[in-house]
Amino acid sequence: MNVGRKYIPVILSVILSFLGGALCYHFGLRFLPDSDQANAWFEAQDMAQGNFFLKGWVNSPDNFWLIDLLGMAGLLRLMPASMTVLHILPAVWWGGIIGAACYLALGGRRNRSWRCLLPVMGFIALVPLYEQEAIAFITYAPYHVGTMFVALVGIIAAGRVLDGTGGKLAQASLFMFVSIIFISDPFAVCCFVMPTCLVSLWRIWTDDHPERGVRCFVPVIMAFVAATVIKTVIHVEGGFHSLHVVAHFMALPELPSHLLLALMSVLDLFGINFWGKTVIGHANHNSLTDIVRLVPFVFIALYVWRYARQRVNDVRRNQCFAGEDSVSDILVVGLVMDVLAASILDFHIPGEDIIRYFLPVLLFATIAYARSDRAGDASGIFMGAIVWSLLACVLTWHPRTEQDVDIDPYHVGHQLDVRPLMAVLHQQDLTYGYTDYWHASLTTLASGGELKLRSIMVNEDVSAADKAACHLASRPWLSKRDWYLPADLQGTDRVFFLVYSPVFPKNDEYLKQAAVISNMGTPDRIVPVDDEFSLLIYDRQRVMSCHGLFEWEKKK
Repeated sequence: MNVGRKYIPVILSVILSFLGGALCYHFGLRFLPDSDQANAWFEAQDMAQGNFFLKGWVNSPDNFWLIDLLGMAGLLRLMPASMTVLHILPAVWWGGIIGAACYLALGGRRNRSWRCLLPVMGFIALVPLYEQEAIAFITYAPYHVGTMFVALVGIIAAGRVLDGTGGKLAQASLFMFVSIIFISDPFAVCCFVMPTCLVSLWRIWTDDHPERGVRCFVPVIMAFVAATVIKTVIHVEGGFHSLHVVAHFMALPELPSHLLLALMSVLDLFGINFWGKTVIGHANHNSLTDIVRLVPFVFIALYVWRYARQRVNDVRRNQCFAGEDSVSDILVVGLVMDVLAASILDFHIPGEDIIRYFLPVLLFATIAYARSDRAGDASGIFMGAIVWSLLACVLTWHPRTEQDVDIDPYHVGHQLDVRPLMAVLHQQDLTYGYTDYWHASLTTLASGGELKLRSIMVNEDVSAADKAACHLASRPWLSKRDWYLPADLQGTDRVFFLVYSPVFPKNDEYLKQAAVISNMGTPDRIVPVDDEFSLLIYDRQRVMSCHGLFEWEKKK
């Protein structure tokens, strides 16, 4: 009987991982992709076809090379040209996150009771079921979800090194996971790598076994060196080029609104944002589940607050900051650093899309609480919250058809329905054109490559001598150089520009009709798409005369 109970947590962990991943895949089908995902798919396809270093590509600072891109490339080898990988990979990552969270929850103070998994079940495993806006976030790749899986398994390895239960294998694993982070996504440096270094240094300074801190700190430094070497090799070999985006502190006038969005993001991630929702209604807009889940959330918040305050008091009394539970130390330090960075820094992310930067708060706070003895004491409350919130979901369930999709869940104009645009282009027999970033690669992917739309911008940085020249320019952001070569226009006599109509002014990120006409002249034809967009159609030779569209090298 005792042997059977011993395996209950393991079996439950496997079930939760599979269930959470399956829910993530199922509900992810309701959200349209965006151009970030489309470009990642094109990169992964290029990797699957042998371009492992992604020669000719320009990426963002978080290139996701060894995480999402490599993962999608592996799936594309199994399912060539399948767009389903955009839904499968996030499901795999989320299932892996649940498995790692369960493992960490079971490791706290040798607590092997299945009840310590209830916080993980209520706030991580069943997140997709509640249809909050956070679902869109966890069903997109690349979107830091895979990065957090790497961070969690890295924390497992760091914990084993710091506690002295892991040998060379744990150190090698820590080295590998930190290297992946340094190479592919600096997002986890703040919430995983830096907290691990801080806890290791405190161990060296104050612990009875300082060598354990050294064994943890050294692989991190070695990983940084190795990552630097690898990125240098990629650059020398002509591989992908990562652009740099410098973060700034928020301007004081903008800080209050940013902090409010930050708070909303955290509430959405925990599924407790009931503000503005009806008490009983559609599962997407009812407040019953949010209010019920608010009760266990309070327990988690109080635990993290007391844990941090206790550690601060230990430091003041010149005691060891890192207690016996080094993993919880890393988790709490990581979530505090993440909250501070995401709340006061400007990462050029519009609106509630900043929710991505608060994912460590959801994961780390829940796991840290699950590792504590207090989680077992409050198991009845968590069980009740899970049961009642599931019941509320069932009672307010609203079935959807396959055609029902959620467009632009964060209201920032990134997730778009390009099907009407594709219909007009097919009707006009147009296959090649230029437009803004958010319409370009998404339309190309959705059409299966039949339609080619390239992202361009208006180059405002011109000298007086170049005022008469064409200032339309290629946009080297998550794109490939081959897309902007003159040879890419072969096979078409007409080239279109998808532009916003004058009555719909947008910011500089979008392509305006007046800007194209001022640079290219009067188009041969203007075809309205809808009240917001128009197609400006030009002869291919006129487009070829705009050299900025083909001068990638000068802008690199």
